[in-house]
Parts: sequence; structure tokens; C-alpha cells
Amino acid sequence: MKIKHLNINILFFLLLILSLPLSIRAHNIPKNYFRSPVDFKITLSGTFAELRNNHFHSGIDIRTFTTGKKVYAIADGIVSRIKISEGGYGKALYIDHPNGYTSVYAHLNKFSPKIEAFIKSQQYKNKKFEVDIDLSKMESHKKELFKFKKSNVIAYSGNTGSSMGPHLHFEIRETKSEKPINPLLLDFKILDTTAPMIYSLYVYSLDKNSSVNGQNVRQAFKLSTLNKNNFILKTNKMILHGKIGFAIYTEDLLDNTWGKCGINKLQLKINDSLVTNYSLNKFSFDESSYINSHIDYELNHEIKRKVHKAFIEPNNKLSFYSEMKTDGSYNFNENKNYSIEFSVFDSYQNRAKLQFTAKGDTTSVSFPEKTFTRLFKYEDENKFSEAGIDLKFPKDCFYSNLEFDYSTSTDSSFLSAIYHIHQQNVALNKHFSLSIKLDEIDQDLSDKLVVVQIDKDGKLSSEGGVYINGYIKTKTKNLGNYAVSIDTLAPSITTKTDYKNKNIKNLKFIDFTIKDNLSGIKSYHGEIDNKWVLFEFDKKENRLFYTFDKSRLPSNKKHQLKLIVTDAVGNIGQYSCEFTW
Repeated sequence: MKIKHLNINILFFLLLILSLPLSIRAHNIPKNYFRSPVDFKITLSGTFAELRNNHFHSGIDIRTFTTGKKVYAIADGIVSRIKISEGGYGKALYIDHPNGYTSVYAHLNKFSPKIEAFIKSQQYKNKKFEVDIDLSKMESHKKELFKFKKSNVIAYSGNTGSSMGPHLHFEIRETKSEKPINPLLLDFKILDTTAPMIYSLYVYSLDKNSSVNGQNVRQAFKLSTLNKNNFILKTNKMILHGKIGFAIYTEDLLDNTWGKCGINKLQLKINDSLVTNYSLNKFSFDESSYINSHIDYELNHEIKRKVHKAFIEPNNKLSFYSEMKTDGSYNFNENKNYSIEFSVFDSYQNRAKLQFTAKGDTTSVSFPEKTFTRLFKYEDENKFSEAGIDLKFPKDCFYSNLEFDYSTSTDSSFLSAIYHIHQQNVALNKHFSLSIKLDEIDQDLSDKLVVVQIDKDGKLSSEGGVYINGYIKTKTKNLGNYAVSIDTLAPSITTKTDYKNKNIKNLKFIDFTIKDNLSGIKSYHGEIDNKWVLFEFDKKENRLFYTFDKSRLPSNKKHQLKLIVTDAVGNIGQYSCEFTW
């Protein structure tokens, strides 16, 4: 009887454990340890590991619809880092918790009063808007100022940094490894009963001898909805030969919001055998660049569409794939039908399926040999030199072997030839060195030279550069068309309001728009009455503004403003005026 009673208790305990959210079991976080960072019903505009430009999204985006919403400490903890950036996270706060996790709150409008006062004192001390303060190394008695209890207000939501609309970017990281984990695995009350959508299928020939419907290039297939969560191909024709890879265009849908977000898990089965299986619940920031191999970078470059590949390139080392036994490719080497099934899940295990049949074909087809300049192997260091140019690609710069193309052309608007360094639609894992020779150059203008990339529409973007011994040298992470240009124009400083000789005592701030024509803004410096003042820069809007501070600037007086903006090659723009405040 005692044994039977014990077994019932064990069974009850196991059932209780299995009923808990996945991360509570996987990450040993007690239920209800963390509260929501906001005091309203959460709706999302972004999910964890969502496919973004050049990175995976490292948290969730909580809609706020406006700025100034209260942000709360999700548990007891101590502030370990405060960072303010012109772009990126904008104003961000990091809190370490005793259980080994760190919460991150980004795109904030402002911090709680005691943090706001501290950070402003540091900005004035350093005479710089951007700061990155590591408080974990602060003396223990000073850390008391930065301790917070669960549910304390720590900040107010905003739209700073690279945010494209008011929201709170929220993360959970492992404190020791700094790896972000999926916050939706925590016990937040977010309603999601809606499965992901699958929009289209892409099929790839992965070597020179394979084919999709007789072609050796990527093929796209449109889908139809069979019922709510199930999808099929619009065509019955899919004939595959040789080594083949698949990818799908898929997004997650959420309840009570129109937004489309990222999926959490993908599986591919062929003839009931699991070929591909990965979950997007944790990663390292060191892995960010691998996103450009996880997606079809060429497709994204062409039509701005990010797909999830179900196969892995040789030099893609994403930890998401750690449980996969193969690279996700499949050899269709028999004349028979193959049953293929994709399953896509969100963080709440809502599932969408795509099922179709492909016919295998053993008939090999010969395709024309592709011409190229040189073969670069991804595991090697690769160098390339031609008249006027030197390239050096470090080991592991490419995600797979590259059949490298190179050519030149001329354009009198540049100081060099235009160097066509392969195609811009091929992603790189690392920066490569680029040196361009210039035969004749006015030495007085050598510090104004910049290497520029020229996109398909002729738009120029600066890649910087330093002139040394007849060469302008730089490093870049993009292939494409390059030339040398010169930047001799100063940054522009404009304002919608004329402050000169005006009484502006009713204004809370003054703001300006600063822009540069080519090399980019490097620095800005503002003074009032010959003293440095805190100008904040919103990079996405080119907005530079100063908020009047009664504790530092006397009111009801005339003041002298001086604003200096410098670009990356040393051109200087200035604005000055007298005003009364």
C-alpha cells in the first residue's frame, strides 16, 4: 500500500512538471518568478529570433502605441548596465536577477529619476551623449542606488534608437553567457491561438548535377490553403533529381493584432523521416551574421523576402542546428514519389503544415558550364590582385565555396575605375580588406577620400577609407561595385524654427536636422554660453535636440548657442545664434 501511494505521488509530480511551460522546465525558472514589464495587456509587434536585417531579433517587441508608459522591474535585481546609443537600442537598461538571468529594456524614453540623474551626470562628465556604463564593476556600497524590487518603476517606454515606432523591446538573457532566450517561454499572459502562415515554397539545386523541374536554378512554388492550418502546392508538377534543398516563406500570426512575426520551430519530413528540425529559443550574439546564410540572402536582396532554409550551408555554424544529424539536404535518386511535409510552430505550439508530393527522377541533365574568374574556398584565406586593386578575404569569410566574378568599368564622376567585386546579393560572414590604387591625387585632399559602394540604382554609400602610400584602404562586409570618391562638403545644420535673436522662454527644447552628403556624421558638439550642453541625437530622423535644463542653465537671460557638426573626413558645419530663455 505504501509503494502504491508513493507511485501515485510520483505520477502526480511528473504530471505537474509536464504541465508547466517549457522554459520553466528547461531553464529552471520558478513559475511567477517574473512579472510582466508593463501593466497592460501585452500585444506583440515582434517575436524572438524573428528574421531581421543582418541579425536575429533578440527579444520581443511590446506594443505601447505611445511613449511614456511605465516600465517595471520584472523581479528583484540590480542594474548592471546602462547604455545610450544614437541608433540600436537607444536608451537601454540591464538588470541582473539573483536566479542567473538578466532582463533588458530598450528604446526607452527616459529612466527612473535616480537613474536619470546619474546618467546625465555621466554624460556631462564625459561631454558625450552616447554612454555605455558597466555597473557590475562598481563598488558594492554604490550599487545600493541601483537596486530595484519586483514591480518598481524603472523607466518609461519610448521610441529611441533604431525603433520605427513606440514600443518596448524586452529581453531575457543568461547573465553568465549573455545569450538571449525566448521570453515567450516564460509565464507571461499572452493569448495566442493562431497558427503561423506558410506563403510559398522554394526548391534549390545544390550541386551542378541536380535539377528542379529540369532546371538548375532556384524554383518558386505558390501555395493554396487546404483548411485553416494546412497548405498544399497549387501545382502537382515537381520533378526532382540529385541533391535538393528546400526553404519556405512563413510568418507567425498573433491574436488581437494585425502584425506578422517570426516562427519558433521548423520541421521537414521526407517519407516520414525527419530531415530538418530546429527551434529558435536561444542563440549567441556572436552568431548574428549567420542569419544571412539561414535565409536566402539573394532572394532577400532581390525582393525583400526572408525565407527559412531547411538546409545548412557548409560554413553556417548556427547553434539552432545543433540537434540536426545532417545538413538538411536530400538526395532524390530513385524513380518514385516522395511524400514531403513541412511543420511550422510558434512559441505556443500552434502548428501549420505544408504537404506535397515530389517525383524523383534518375535522369541526369547537362547544364552549361558557368564561367567565373576564380574559385574561392570558404575554409581558406583568399587573395585577389589585379591592376589597381587588392582584395584579401579571411578564412571563413564565405558561407560556402564561391565562384568569384570580377570586372571593371569607367565613370568620370569617380577618381578611380569602378570595380565590380562579384555581386552584392552574396552574403559574407566577415569583413574583407579592399585596397584601391590612385595614381595622382592632391595630397591636401587625401584625407577627404572615401571608398564608395554603388548600388543598382546608382546610390552611393561610404565605406570609409584611409589613404596610405598611393592606396586608399578600407574593410567592408559587402560585395558589389566600388570606386573612390571625395567628400569636401560640410554637414548641413537646419531648423524649422528660427531661434536667432528670439525669446524662446516657452520652449522646452530646441532641435535641428543634421545631415551629411557622403562620408556620414562623425561627431557633434553643442555649447551654450561657452559651456558644453547635452544634445541628444536621434539617428533615424537626423534629429539633434537640446532639452532646457533649469538646474544647469539660468532662465530669463540672453544666451549664446554654438553647434559644431563634423563628418567622417573632417568637414565641419557650424551654427550659432543668440537667444533669450
